[in-house]
Amino acid sequence: MNVISRCFLPLALCCSANLWAWSNHTLVSHELIQSMPQVATQNPVKVESLAEFLMANEEAVAKLLERDEIWMAQNLWHYNPRPEGLVFKVTGNPEDVVKRFVNAIRINPNAKFALYLQGMPGSQLNGTAMPAVDISVFKDFGHLNHLPLQALTSGDLVSAVDVVVSANDEPDHGHDIGLFTDSGTDHGQLYGFGEQPFGNPNLEYGTQAPFHMGFYHESPILYALGGFLKETYPQMRIHQYKGLAELAFANGHDYWGYRFMGWGLHYIGDFSNPYHVTPVPGNSTLSTIWVGLLSMLGFPQSQKEAVQLVSNRHTVLEDFQSVIMTRAYEEHNYQHPAIQALTVKQPVAAYAETDVIEKFAQASMYKADQVGEVLMASFPYEYVQDANVEYSELGVLDTLEQTVHNHAGEQGYNTLTATISGLLSDFSMHGSAYVADILKAKP
Repeated sequence: MNVISRCFLPLALCCSANLWAWSNHTLVSHELIQSMPQVATQNPVKVESLAEFLMANEEAVAKLLERDEIWMAQNLWHYNPRPEGLVFKVTGNPEDVVKRFVNAIRINPNAKFALYLQGMPGSQLNGTAMPAVDISVFKDFGHLNHLPLQALTSGDLVSAVDVVVSANDEPDHGHDIGLFTDSGTDHGQLYGFGEQPFGNPNLEYGTQAPFHMGFYHESPILYALGGFLKETYPQMRIHQYKGLAELAFANGHDYWGYRFMGWGLHYIGDFSNPYHVTPVPGNSTLSTIWVGLLSMLGFPQSQKEAVQLVSNRHTVLEDFQSVIMTRAYEEHNYQHPAIQALTVKQPVAAYAETDVIEKFAQASMYKADQVGEVLMASFPYEYVQDANVEYSELGVLDTLEQTVHNHAGEQGYNTLTATISGLLSDFSMHGSAYVADILKAKP
């Protein structure tokens, strides 16, 4: 990376304080999946371990991953090829089949593939509780501490909806952690992704940033100055998991068909948040370049302020969405605008591989400036406009709804809710297209 590119690198660190587009992806996927009869009316599916699935389909998985490697090299706008030593080879050995698979798709080998269901706020699950430590690689389990988690065993019969919704949160529990050569991990040295292009590798979850964010619609000038912005991988994950889901369905392994589907749907959900598709929402190309040049000339304050403001706005957006949707589910208020926005409209749109960039990311990008304006109108100055404040340290989560009411009034509260609902409506349209296309593989 050249000197000019490095001077713009901190602009992409704005995402590092909060790398979850939505803090709990079950909140944004449940109504989407539940409202799709293609999933909701399916018979219960039989649970099986990842090792069982892989051993039953070892040769087919090997062929799929080889086709994927060729496709990604030809179609992704940035791709670091998988090292030859990580090819998934058919050996017939069940002892290391999960390790071989994890290396081949290049995800964190410490990721947990437990058999479990993750309940919604206000729900209850039967059976044995599953400890959060068996699901997440992180020390801070976040929302998992407050949700019902049910352990499953191979052979159990479970709802297809529950499988997809539970799986939709999984990538945020460690799948994409430590994958770069400067991540300080053994697998980061093996995987061939090079140095982390952006995000804060010093944070526990900071190394997942390039896999959950995609900056596809910046100006050519900005790419020329900050080429690292192209080094993103969510499209890779969306494609990988779609193919695996289709393979699972085609071969009668519906549990893993739905689980892989949930994994891929996660990254499409990330794209519904504008703070995951543009590094500095609300800034013009000229202002972004100007801030970077000031930093290069020895005046970094403007850049630090830009990073802090974007971080604060990203976090407060996610917090408010999480608060209103958690309360709605706890109160069984399924008519809440944010939940209703996720109800899938029929007929479901067609899906194409190019939609990931040309429709999904672009729709969110177009709304970035509007979302920023609504946030500034909805919250007190220190939450979203004071660069000297770290919003996450204010400890205001429990009073966030009332704060918006007090600051912006009922109309402002409704405008903010409607703005978030609009983002979720986009996810409903895009995510349902992805789901419906995968289901074509079912016999």
